[in-house]
Amino acid sequence: MLKFSQFIKENTKENGRIKHYFDIDETLFAHDHSKLRVHVKDPNGNRIQTLSNQEFNSHQLPPGHSYDFREFRSSDVFHQSASPIYSMINKMKELKKGGSSVEMLTARGDLDDKKKFGQFMDKYGIDITPGSGIHVRRAGNMEGKPADTKAAHIADAIQKEGLSEVHLYDDSIDNINGMLKLKKQFPDVTFHGHHVQHDPETGKVNITKYSAGPDIKDRGVK
Repeated sequence: MLKFSQFIKENTKENGRIKHYFDIDETLFAHDHSKLRVHVKDPNGNRIQTLSNQEFNSHQLPPGHSYDFREFRSSDVFHQSASPIYSMINKMKELKKGGSSVEMLTARGDLDDKKKFGQFMDKYGIDITPGSGIHVRRAGNMEGKPADTKAAHIADAIQKEGLSEVHLYDDSIDNINGMLKLKKQFPDVTFHGHHVQHDPETGKVNITKYSAGPDIKDRGVK
């Protein structure tokens, strides 16, 4: 079995064409869901439903209804609700340190206080300063469901950067499915989806890998 340190070393051979994306919520940081929610409003603006970020990933919005992302845009709420998942944070930092191309890809849009968000990340040794740190890609600034907007961002990066291999670490199987479906658009690119399941009771993390690509027997999620 390939050790993680060996994997990093091998990855640096083509690190300009291989990219690792890490989701933030429930992948790098677990949340107190009583503090971090998405609200659903009816056509009259009345709140009719409240969702956790995981429930939001697969929620179907009724016609005429809208989402209230106020809590997801608040840096203060992020600070109050987020708890680090150290094994995933360390994995991301080791990849970055080993020379791999690493970015965070979140379904969130812009937060209201980027400086405060950066200070929170720095508390756990995650540098997001422009030019030297790990860039945060905010798929939430695009219209659509997280699975679609994340896939759209990855597709754009493949075209602009000539990526030959993409890894996505995410707690949402829908988001992983969305990425794996890109193999139809990019048959020569290899895709690896790492489904991250964190147990808040024990702190343990289980990762299930799904892959699709030209040299891999399809193990994509059906």
